[in-house]
Amino acid sequence: MAIGNNPTDSANLLGIFKTWYTDKSPEDVFFRNSPVVKKIPKTRIGGKLYNVPLLLGNGGSASGSLIASTTNATANGSAPNVEFAISNGQMFSTFFVTQQEILASQNVRGAYMPVVVNRMAQGLDSFRKLAATSLYGTGFGEIGQMGASAAAVNIAAATGQIIDVVTKSTVVKLSIGSVFSITNGALPSSNLRPGKCTVNKIDGTTITFTSDTAIGTTAATDWIVLDGCRPTINSTTPLLPVGLAGWLPSFADRTGGTWTTYIGNPFFGVDRSVNVQGAAGQFIKRNSGASEKKVDAIVRGVEAVRTAGGIPDLLVINSTDYNTITGELSTQTTAFQNINTGAKVNKNEVARGISDMKYAFSTSWVDQVWDDPFCPQGTAYILETDTMEFACMTNSDAPLNDGITGNNPGKEALTDVKAPEANYYWLIEDYITAQPGGNTQNGPALQVIVQLYGSWVVHNPSKCAVLNIA
Repeated sequence: MAIGNNPTDSANLLGIFKTWYTDKSPEDVFFRNSPVVKKIPKTRIGGKLYNVPLLLGNGGSASGSLIASTTNATANGSAPNVEFAISNGQMFSTFFVTQQEILASQNVRGAYMPVVVNRMAQGLDSFRKLAATSLYGTGFGEIGQMGASAAAVNIAAATGQIIDVVTKSTVVKLSIGSVFSITNGALPSSNLRPGKCTVNKIDGTTITFTSDTAIGTTAATDWIVLDGCRPTINSTTPLLPVGLAGWLPSFADRTGGTWTTYIGNPFFGVDRSVNVQGAAGQFIKRNSGASEKKVDAIVRGVEAVRTAGGIPDLLVINSTDYNTITGELSTQTTAFQNINTGAKVNKNEVARGISDMKYAFSTSWVDQVWDDPFCPQGTAYILETDTMEFACMTNSDAPLNDGITGNNPGKEALTDVKAPEANYYWLIEDYITAQPGGNTQNGPALQVIVQLYGSWVVHNPSKCAVLNIA
C-alpha cells in the first residue's frame, strides 16, 4: 500500500495502522487427487499373504472322439489352476511439529490455522498422491519415463539441473521437495543410477532440481522413480502396493526382449507367460500408422474384454487424452446444438466440449469414462471394477478419501482436514501413529506418521484391458 509513502504524510502515522488479514480459509495449490483410487472397493485382510486363485485353461479335453477326449484328458491332466500369493505393499507419510509451533497456532489470532492441521493436510495430500502413483505403477514408485525429449541429459552434482518430463501425468506425481532417482534401464525395476534429486521448481512440465551426485547421461527409456520405494538401491523387490502397470502390463508394447524378460518372471508366484492375456489382461495398441482414432482403438478394447467374458464398466484415461478424444468425437459425429431455447432466457449461449461419453460393442456397455490425471498419458484402462479391490490391513477409507465423490472436480478444503491430538498414540484409527520426534532447539517435537499396508488386486486380469492409445 502507499500509506506513508506520500512525502506529505508523516511517517509517525504508520504506527496507528494495522495489518488486515483475510477471513477466508487458506487455499492450497495441490493437484486434484485420483478419483479411481477412491472407487476401487476396499477389503480388510490380515496375515502375511493374500491368495487369489485363477483358472488359466480348460485342459482342451473336448473332441469328436471319446477315445481322443479320454486320451487328451489323461495326457494333459487337470486344467491349470494357479494362485497369486499377494504380499502387502506399504506406504508412509511423515511430518514433525514442535510444542512451540502448536502453542503459537492455537487460535485465529496467532495463525491462519493450527500448525498440526496445516502439516496434516500436506502429509495427507502427499500420501494420496503416492497412493495414486502406486495404483498406476508396479510398486517401484515410477513417475514416468524420461522420454526422447529428456534423453541424453547429463545430470551433474549441482543445483539448477533441468529436465522436461513432457507429460502432465508425470508432473502431478511430483511436488516441491519431492525426492526422486533415475533408473538405468527400460523397466521400473531396473537398477538405479547413483544420486538423489530434490525438486526445487515446477514450471509446466519442466522440472528444476538439485542432484546430490553426478548421475551422468540418461536414456529415453530410463524411468523417474520416487525415492524409498525399494529396500536397497538395486533391489528388484518393490515396497509400494503393485498397481495396474503390474497386473495389466504393457511394457515395450508387449514385444521384444524387454517384454519377454518381464513377462517370464513370476508375478506373485504365477508364470503368466503361459497365458498372457488370461493372466496379464488384454492389450490393444492403436494403429497409428493407419491413422486409427483413439476412440476406435478403445472400441477394439471393449470387444477384447467382451470376448474374454468380461463385463467392462469403467474406462480410465488421462485428462489430456480425454480432451483429445472429445475432439475426435466432435469431428466424427454430428450433434444438434440448441441456441436460445426456453432455458436460455436473455443471452446467446454455446457449450463446446463433451461432458460425458460411453463406449459400446454389441451388448457390452462401458457407461463410465473417468479422466484421471495420474493415469499415464497415452495409456488407457478398460476395467471390470467388480473384479478389482484394494486388500488392506489398514483403515484405508479415512486417509484416501478427500471428500470428493465420483469423478467430480474439486479438492478437500484445508479446514476440513482432521488432525490428531498432540498426544502420543501407537495407532489412531489404524492409519496414524503419533510418537516422540526428539528434542529440538525450540522444544520437544511430535512425529506423526500416516501409514497403510495393502495391495491392489485384479482377481481376473483377462476381464480388463490396457491400451496404448499414444
